[in-house]
Amino acid sequence: MNQNQVTASLAIVAVSNGTTVNGYVRVDNGPLIQAWTKGSDKYTPDFEALAEDKLPIVIVVLRDVSSGRILIPSRLVFKYNGTELAFGEDGLCNTEQFVGMFKRVTGYNVSVDSQSYPMTGLRVMKNLVPISGYDNDRITVSGEVEIGGHTVAFNELATDVVIQESSGKQYELFITSDKGTQIINPSEVLTLKASLYSGGDLINDLGNITLQWKKQLPSGEANLGTQGTQNIAANDIDGSLVVSCEAVQNAKVIAKGFITVFDLSDPILAAFKVKGLASDGQIYPGETGTLTPYAYKRQSGEEVAVASWDFATFDGENNPFTLSGKDSNKFQGKDIALTYTDAARAKTFRVIATNTNPIEL
Repeated sequence: MNQNQVTASLAIVAVSNGTTVNGYVRVDNGPLIQAWTKGSDKYTPDFEALAEDKLPIVIVVLRDVSSGRILIPSRLVFKYNGTELAFGEDGLCNTEQFVGMFKRVTGYNVSVDSQSYPMTGLRVMKNLVPISGYDNDRITVSGEVEIGGHTVAFNELATDVVIQESSGKQYELFITSDKGTQIINPSEVLTLKASLYSGGDLINDLGNITLQWKKQLPSGEANLGTQGTQNIAANDIDGSLVVSCEAVQNAKVIAKGFITVFDLSDPILAAFKVKGLASDGQIYPGETGTLTPYAYKRQSGEEVAVASWDFATFDGENNPFTLSGKDSNKFQGKDIALTYTDAARAKTFRVIATNTNPIEL
């Protein structure tokens, strides 16, 4: 945590009726990523092959900013791509196009700050690729909490369902976090775990495969560790941080995964405003997106002036990627113009933006 510096990424804060509530969606037994192999019904991971208690479950964690207290929602509304989900007495979803795909689970024990809280979650019961249209989807959660004897509504919080075509490689690597991707308290630590799959099956014994954790900085990569899990503390993050993990066999990288974590304990945060794209997080032929980083105060949302940003751009494998019209993948400015042509070249376009000069608080 260094308040001379912030890194732009996406953070979610819900504010209702004068009460500030920090909220985020967390996925246990996640992440909500599923790869599919073209011309087959092979999915990685295969949710329908897992025991129910091992299936991904979506929960929302809310905190009263003024007291730091964890809030238990009194009412929750789950939506999939904007369609509200309804549930039968057995908890299974009975909404027409999603029958049996999800289950509303009550009394699910959620660990936050080393304490356990019984909450309601949305469990994924079946493979999501068939209902996704082979495209990314979104689960949103909204509802109400009781604060000081008053019912307070909180705005929709969301998590993406990432649907991707299998790379065709033998291995796929996914990264999960034990407490979601956001740090709320300065003393909190996230534990990241790497899961390596081969042919859709989880590899429990890595044998001669080693893991290499790295953090992605505007200046380049920095090695972290080689263990199965990696701890990330607030002091490791300037607003947001992209962490990668490589599976290495015989000195060759056979799979790589990424996760973005956020430090919401900082008084100043950063995010991107995106204009010109019809779909969040995706770009289509003919589109040009304008990506503009900005800094803001965590509690009030008030924007903080930043005259210039240092940008670093990368492709889907986190190799330096130079945009059309630029001389390097590193440059200064106020925003980025991303064309479909450039995004297609990168396959997955990644950007890190850090304020050029110290922020005046």
